[in-house]
Amino acid sequence: MKDFCTLRTMIKRNLEYNPDKTAVIEGDRQYTFREFADRTYSMGNALSALGLKKGDRVAILSRNSIENAETYFSIPNAGLVLVMLNFRLAPPEILMVLADSMVSVLMVTKEYLGQIEQLKDSLSFIRHYIYIGDRSHTPSGWNHYETMIEQSSSHEPDIQVAEDDLAALMYTSGTTGSPKGCMATHANFYHIGRSLTLEVKNDSNDVGIIASPLFHATGEVVLMNDIYSGTPSVIMGMWDTEEFMKLVEKYKVTTGMIATPMLLFLVQNPNSEKYKLKSLRKIFFAGAPVTPVIFQRAIGKFGNVFLHLFGTTETVGHTTALRTEDVSRALAEGKTEILASCGRSVTDMVSEVVDENGNPAPPGKIGEIRARGLGVTLGYWNKPAETEQVFRNGWYYPLDLCRVDDQGYIYVVDRKKDMIITGGENVYPAEVENILYKHPAVAQAAVIGIHDDKWGEAVTAFIMKKEDMSVTEEEIRFFCKKEIAGYKVPKKVFFMDSLPMSASGKMLKFKLREQFANE
Repeated sequence: MKDFCTLRTMIKRNLEYNPDKTAVIEGDRQYTFREFADRTYSMGNALSALGLKKGDRVAILSRNSIENAETYFSIPNAGLVLVMLNFRLAPPEILMVLADSMVSVLMVTKEYLGQIEQLKDSLSFIRHYIYIGDRSHTPSGWNHYETMIEQSSSHEPDIQVAEDDLAALMYTSGTTGSPKGCMATHANFYHIGRSLTLEVKNDSNDVGIIASPLFHATGEVVLMNDIYSGTPSVIMGMWDTEEFMKLVEKYKVTTGMIATPMLLFLVQNPNSEKYKLKSLRKIFFAGAPVTPVIFQRAIGKFGNVFLHLFGTTETVGHTTALRTEDVSRALAEGKTEILASCGRSVTDMVSEVVDENGNPAPPGKIGEIRARGLGVTLGYWNKPAETEQVFRNGWYYPLDLCRVDDQGYIYVVDRKKDMIITGGENVYPAEVENILYKHPAVAQAAVIGIHDDKWGEAVTAFIMKKEDMSVTEEEIRFFCKKEIAGYKVPKKVFFMDSLPMSASGKMLKFKLREQFANE
């Protein structure tokens, strides 16, 4: 049995090398790596004492917290399977995930008790509930998180865990409207910790920040990087641009990961000059393609400290990276187009662009990206048909259209399913969105195709305007006509107060299609 590349190994390594170093920080609380290990071991033993058997699922519904971080280790290291719930889901969506994964135990913080109470009659399969919060507020019949830790042994759980054991079901953000549980193993998480550590080149002075939700890969990869490398993690409960900058200054944060919209918020925030942010060394961003305009503004404002990643839940994180040295070299040569790239393959992963026959696409030709390597998960829980569609012959196909240049840099063109066919011409929404972001009044933009009797599909733009800025549909169309072909110019423009986004920063375009199908 292969048992080295596991989450347990990551915990034991820090017990050996960094026991008294700070591991996690959240508000006024913090624990050393020794305390973190003791707490996760104790919770693992407490769960086993409830009668759980290897492979049983345990879910948590919570914002980012120390407890949230602990469950990535306490649950899998006891031979159990973590189900990290998206706290932004509505009760019926939460029920869908709980029923699909058939969890035996559910951990809940006080903020989400109301949602669970709504569902109680439909949760007969849940055997135990655990409350996280003030002990005096523990609901009747529930266990209390801290009490379970205090009353359990902090010795390593007496159960074997192997590299290919299932560690977590990571439910996709659902850009298609139907969340699927990606089956991630111990080896998958060990890989992502090692891979990101090699990208960051962590040393003893590094401090990480977990700014993205831990239920998503953008938060999980930072935790894995930090625990693998023995780096302290500053945990943010929820994203707040000002709070992010305050924490970076307070703890001299050097590394972390954010979703693409968070990068946009940082660029647009007028108060960044108030904070000392020079400690930032390598900040990753991913979730949706960034426009070169925004990327260049970010570099101008904060320095060349950002790395653009491409990855998926199905690969527990990144498969490519555009590194800071790539950016420096290209910009020195005046090649600003590099800012549209998501880079090249990362350690122990191979990403390539292929044509419809599975052959490598030549430079400049649009094809489909695929990835293989140590990050690829086992497929989707209880969904063999969906698994067979995108996990084929060791490769994962994320259904993204890409191109590669003559130096091997990959550029995401668009989602395969999002391509618009209007009047017989192919239009890639990302290309139109890149133009819209050049307009000074545009804060956020999304482009989709809506059925049109004349054109087949009409290019349709949805725009959030910047605060105190005004612009008309006619002005938007005129601006686009100067930059792109006429058939790519939006035929309709809708101005929105907000746009539907997933936790990872991906635009939920299916919701726009549903809402405006008859426009």
